Order: sequence, then structure tokens, then C-alpha cells
Amino acid sequence: MTLFRSTIMPAAVGLLVTLTGCDDPAATPATPKSPPPAAAGPSDATSPSVVSASGAKIYPSGSVPIAEGATAVYGEPNDVDFGIVTPGSKLTVEVKLVNPTNSPMTISAAVPTCQCTTVEVAGETIPPRGAVGIPMTLQVPSTTGEKQAAVNVLLSGPNGQVSGPRLTLTAIAAYAVRTTPLFIDALAADRLTGNIALASTDGRPFRVRSVNGATPDLITPDEPLQNHVVRYDLTAATAKAQQTGAADDFPKWMLFETDHPDASVVELRIRHPFSKLPHQTRPVALQFDGYIANVGTIPPGGNASFNIELKQFAGKRVNAVISGNPDFRTDLLEQVEGDGDRVRIKIAVTPLTGQTGVFMVPVTFDTTAGREVMFVVGTIR
Repeated sequence: MTLFRSTIMPAAVGLLVTLTGCDDPAATPATPKSPPPAAAGPSDATSPSVVSASGAKIYPSGSVPIAEGATAVYGEPNDVDFGIVTPGSKLTVEVKLVNPTNSPMTISAAVPTCQCTTVEVAGETIPPRGAVGIPMTLQVPSTTGEKQAAVNVLLSGPNGQVSGPRLTLTAIAAYAVRTTPLFIDALAADRLTGNIALASTDGRPFRVRSVNGATPDLITPDEPLQNHVVRYDLTAATAKAQQTGAADDFPKWMLFETDHPDASVVELRIRHPFSKLPHQTRPVALQFDGYIANVGTIPPGGNASFNIELKQFAGKRVNAVISGNPDFRTDLLEQVEGDGDRVRIKIAVTPLTGQTGVFMVPVTFDTTAGREVMFVVGTIR
């Protein structure tokens, strides 16, 4: 039997194509692009550089190409796009802050936003017509969708303190089956119905077994294909939540179950007035790197484990992880200090009865900092 009851009904409308951001934030302002290609100069492979105590690379004057026409410090590259990556990936890159002027510029601050870490480079000086190379890391959460982080740079020079470039890192986290759009925008009443395209990123044909535990409403044939299109309708679920006031019963994600061996369950965030996550409605005691963890397929009688990171959790402790579904047990396996103030938590989930099919289990984290709930999804087959 299936464990995730669905209120999704058939409908027919066009595809929605949009991208998500970091934990459902407001739209991110446009960021400046890098200057035009650099003029001819020494290549990075032969550029003399030294590693400072902070871990940044210092490229001396004349050792790096300077973009033609540049008059202020810029990032090289200014915007990094990692493309499609696996959820949970840790991506690293060096970004140079290039100083095209004839005066040294000091980095007063380099402040990262969510999911991005960098070495502490405050106080480093960018030589005139030189550069400082900053190692940057984008920690992709365990959730799918577009992930973006940035580092805002503040500089000091002959004319005092000035704003430096905003360095951005972007990636799309996707499984071997990818959805388009990357989230369902159902914030307005006229967006409650639509189509979702599912595509195999490795070229392997697959079938859609279920959607939120129910039979999928397929536009494409019900056979192994590299691409499928599924209709959805959130009208009934919205009406029910409005009548009962039980917003927690409204689905926060749409779960696509497939027979692809590397994408047995694909979660798709639903943005709707009734599907808000805790951090969108109130101050939270814990900050998860994603409010959902996908364990894929659990064989009957087996179990699975998953990792999730808690941000701003250094020096704190998880006391217990408590399953909100009596048919499942969750056990805390380990707690390991991660990058910066992050802590990685490993949890096992064990089905206790003979159920099969897609599941979504709320898991309460009881910690020294407070209690919050996240969700684990998968399928039993």
C-alpha cells in the first residue's frame, strides 16, 4: 500500500519554467557580470603567486591579465556556474579579485551568503595590477533545484572604503531524472494546475510509477521513455486546506516515483500559501541545509541512512531524532563537525511494518538549541 495520500487530480495546462533559490528566498537581485575578456598577459599557469596565512593566493603586480577598460576591482570570474550537480555536492573554485588600478586595495570584508564558505581574507591587500585568489566553496543542500550563493566584497583604498564586486556561485542540483520546472509556482490561484516534464539526464529510459503515491496522470505514453510529461492539479488540496484550516495537510513537495535505478524518488518543491516551511513563517531554532532528505529505495525489511547539515550549530548537540510516523523508526548514528559552523548529522530510517510505496516521514530534531522538524522521503520496493 502507499503511505503518501495524494490530492493531485488531472488537469491540462502548459509548462511552467522557473528556477528556485536558496531555501525559497525572495528573488535575488541581478549581479554584475565580469568585465570583457582580459587583454593578453601572462597565463595563470606561469603566474608567480604565494599563499598567505589566510589561505588566499597573492598574485603580484604584473602577474595576471587585466581586463581591457577595467577601472575598479573585479572578480575573475565574477559569476561561476557549476551546471547540473548531484544534491549534497560540495563544489570548490578559486575566484580572483583583480585590481586594475595603480594603487593597492585592501579587502575590508568578504561576507558570504547562505551555502557559501570562503577563507577569511579580510585584511589582505590586492597589489596594484595584481590579484588575490580566494578559494570558495558552494555546499549544495540535499534538495533539488537551483542553488545560488554569493560573497559581498568591501574594499579600502586611496579614496576610502568602497563596495567591491558581488561574487556569485550557481548550480542546479538534480538527480538522474530532472524536472522542469525546478519548482511548482502555485502562489497564485491561476497557477494551481499545470504540467511537469521529467527527463532522464543520462539518456536511460524510465517509467513514472506514481505521483505522491497515486497513479500518475501522464500526457506521454505509460512506457519506458527518456522524457515524460505529467499533469497536476492542486485545486482540491487548496480548497480542503481553506475549509479545514489544516495547512499542514497541504503537500509541501510533489514526489515522483520512477523505475530509474538512480532516481527512484524525485521531489519537487511546491510553493503555495499553505506549503510554507518553518523558516518562512517564524524564527527557527535550527537551520537545516535543506528541509527534506531523499533516501531513494529501501528494500522490504531493510533500512537506509541519510546525512543532513545543521548550519550555525558548532558547539551544540543533537539529543534525539524522533519519527513523526509510528510506522517508521529514526536513529541518530553520528554527529560530525563540518565546515565553519556546520555540523553533519547522520540518521537511519527503518520501516517497521510491511508497507510498500512512497513515503514522507516528519523527523523532529531535539537539540540543545531547540526542536525543529524536517522530512525524509523515499520508497519501499
